[in-house]
Amino acid sequence: MKKSAQICVIFDIHPMSRPLKIGLISGEYPPMQGGVGAFTQELARAMAALPDAPELHIFTHREARPAGDPARRKWRELRQPVDLGFAQLYPYVRRWRWPILSEAADWAIRYELDVVNIQYQAAAYHMRSPAANFLPWRLRPLLPTFVTFHDLRVPYLVPKAGGLRRWLVNFMAWQASGVIVTNQPDEDDLRRAGLPAGKIAQIPIGSNIPVHPASATAVTEQRAQWGLSDDHFLLGYFGFLNESKGAELLIQALAGLDTAVHLVFIGGRTGSSDAANNARYLAQLDAQIAELGLTTRVHWTEFLPDEVTSVCLQAADLMVMPYRDGVSLRRGTLMAALAHGRPLISTQPTAAVPELVHGRNIWLTPIDDAAALTATIQMAQADPALRQQLGAAAADLSRRFAWDNIAAQTLAFFQTADG
Repeated sequence: MKKSAQICVIFDIHPMSRPLKIGLISGEYPPMQGGVGAFTQELARAMAALPDAPELHIFTHREARPAGDPARRKWRELRQPVDLGFAQLYPYVRRWRWPILSEAADWAIRYELDVVNIQYQAAAYHMRSPAANFLPWRLRPLLPTFVTFHDLRVPYLVPKAGGLRRWLVNFMAWQASGVIVTNQPDEDDLRRAGLPAGKIAQIPIGSNIPVHPASATAVTEQRAQWGLSDDHFLLGYFGFLNESKGAELLIQALAGLDTAVHLVFIGGRTGSSDAANNARYLAQLDAQIAELGLTTRVHWTEFLPDEVTSVCLQAADLMVMPYRDGVSLRRGTLMAALAHGRPLISTQPTAAVPELVHGRNIWLTPIDDAAALTATIQMAQADPALRQQLGAAAADLSRRFAWDNIAAQTLAFFQTADG
């Protein structure tokens, strides 16, 4: 992917022959459920597999400590790192409040880190405190610090915080040595906020679910678990449920389709981040499904291991993800649908996404238009050749978002960003 401008080397963050020591800070990490945590895990794995692999350290919430780890039961051992094989995990944080500034600084010093990369999405830090936004400011005197903005949504904080919330996101970008964005609209927003072009790199995200090729028998068995045969047409929706993703529009569209059409929601319902708000939305969705008499045609998988999730994606005849804010390359769930070669219907982007070409690798419908969505699904259902074409082109496109390329671009930016 492109970089925003020429960037000059000013940091010598790898002055010795030892491997580069990289710290990743994330508000969530598996087994916590969330896209930012899944991204951090895949990025770390990909970095560890590079020929000149860095030494990786991951600082995150205590709920990320693996379920079988003995330290979960022994409070004196809660400060012990977990060896993941490809990285050391530090599930230390109880709350993302002001003490994390000193804790993160101590962690960076203790392990002699060369660079820190903060994975930022406000919801992943359960924000009622802006402490995480000050991490680049606190770490700046110690070492180069970079922020990956998964989106530029502002933290909630308190009612009527207004411009303060936007300032906090911009402040985080200004204090960082460099900023990574996943899409052009976010880069444009930061440029308008006054961030120099040389501090920004646009690097895509990859699929948060590795592809595990499934046999026809495995797919048939998975569909049978939902009571479906080859005569049924299965729509798939992947990802946690919240108001921005348009699931209620999909339910409304389903009500206008033939009764042989079913829908499966793949993955956990609410995730670990912003769970309270997402749960309220889920309750509204459940009520809508019941009111429309669709309970027997809507299926749920809950949160599953990657291998099973991959089979579920392959079991869907057509993926439908009608985002209310338009399709965007910042969504790992979208990338998973592409990587699995699934024909996909989504909504028209609010800003140009050149990689996604209507009619070639995706089919786009207007935002918040249930009638258009219903008609598009009917069209795709009746045209197997179109679905095959869209799926093959989606898989081809996804190769541009391979994790080894993402990891290599990220490391290169760490070593060349203008501070």
